[in-house]
Amino acid sequence: MKLPFSRKKNNEEQKGKCEGGRMKHFADDLASFFDPEPQKEKILRHEDFRAAGDEYYAVVSARYKIAGRIFAVLCVVFLLFSILTNIREITYGNLFYFARDFGTAVDIASTDYETLSYDVYKDQNFSLFRGGIAAVSPSNVSLYTATGRRTLKSHSSYTVPYSVASKKFLLTYDVSGNSFALYNSFSKVYTETLEYPVTDAAISDSGVFAVVTRSSEFKTVINVYNNKIKPIGRYSKNLYAIDVAIDASGERMAVLFYEAGDGRGVSLLRVYDISEKGNSKDDSENARVLYEKQMSGVFPLGCSFFDNGKISVVTDGSLLVLDKKYQTEQEIGYVEAMSALYVGTDGAAVAIRNGALNDVNRVIAFDKDGDIIYDDLVATSVEDIGVLGEYVFMKSTRGVVRLDTSDEKTESYDCQSGQLLVYDESTAIVCGESSAVYIKFQNG
Repeated sequence: MKLPFSRKKNNEEQKGKCEGGRMKHFADDLASFFDPEPQKEKILRHEDFRAAGDEYYAVVSARYKIAGRIFAVLCVVFLLFSILTNIREITYGNLFYFARDFGTAVDIASTDYETLSYDVYKDQNFSLFRGGIAAVSPSNVSLYTATGRRTLKSHSSYTVPYSVASKKFLLTYDVSGNSFALYNSFSKVYTETLEYPVTDAAISDSGVFAVVTRSSEFKTVINVYNNKIKPIGRYSKNLYAIDVAIDASGERMAVLFYEAGDGRGVSLLRVYDISEKGNSKDDSENARVLYEKQMSGVFPLGCSFFDNGKISVVTDGSLLVLDKKYQTEQEIGYVEAMSALYVGTDGAAVAIRNGALNDVNRVIAFDKDGDIIYDDLVATSVEDIGVLGEYVFMKSTRGVVRLDTSDEKTESYDCQSGQLLVYDESTAIVCGESSAVYIKFQNG
């Protein structure tokens, strides 16, 4: 007579064998799925192949089929991994933004516009944003695609409006007011009112941005926010901040300070580490200062990071470029009055008056790598200037001139008065009070 538990044991053993058999069968099927040999045999047995094929082409065909299966599996694994690692970002709002923003991307790819009309305001500020134009007036913020389609019209209350843009956000602020706001392509995503006026701001393509204000204790207070619009730093200095810039990665910030002092005037360039990692041992403000340069007898006007990490600095007496180790790589001085300047990720340029009526200017320009591309006189009255690639764009009282620095040839077009924006190497935009005119140059 068999004991009851012995039958149970046999059943468990049999169940284990069945499960082991299923696993073995699954492993065999999986190996067969990625084995080119069975695929080759199927191809050789196919009636359409036997008449014209041979074994070599059957092997090649089988390998391509297995490669396609491997690629499909990797795509599925990548998709699942992306979903799992970004599950918190997959929201209705983000999906809605993607759908709305897709139309803007199509407009950028198909742009061939000549004139873009917008609401008439006297004191507007313009900037390029995601292939289109952002127009910021005292009462409205309007965003237009490259084809002239308006994607946003938002109410604002600014006295002296200004804006800076990156690939991700548009940052608007009131130079004489306390508020600033952040926009994407079709909505306002953040706004804040500070205790004291906003005097300057900068935003990086990474989404990191900085807003300059002051406090009761310091002449300058710089609030830094990460790409999720969370405060990550606050930097104070008892000097006046003239300009601020953030590098493309959002890890370094350059600030130009000025103080009249004993009457001679002192300019100061500081570079901060604004990354969220910082110094694990000492996270104080002084510990985050990476570099400091004092410049006497000059007034700072602007600074920027090039895409390669170098820094350009413009004062009323010189244009200089610092390399990644903050060594002076290029420095060109001048004593004449300046008529226009440009500092940005695409380069740096200044126009220095050389004629009594501003009809002749000395133009100094650097490209995005920090290399000098032009230093000579031009017979143009320069009101605004920009650099892109090997071209220098100059806005005069009559129109826009594009200078090809490779052969010093110029091409000019008459147009309305307004703010100059460099769209690409062959297109400049002049934004007037009621419309923006796209100027298409013939060559380049």
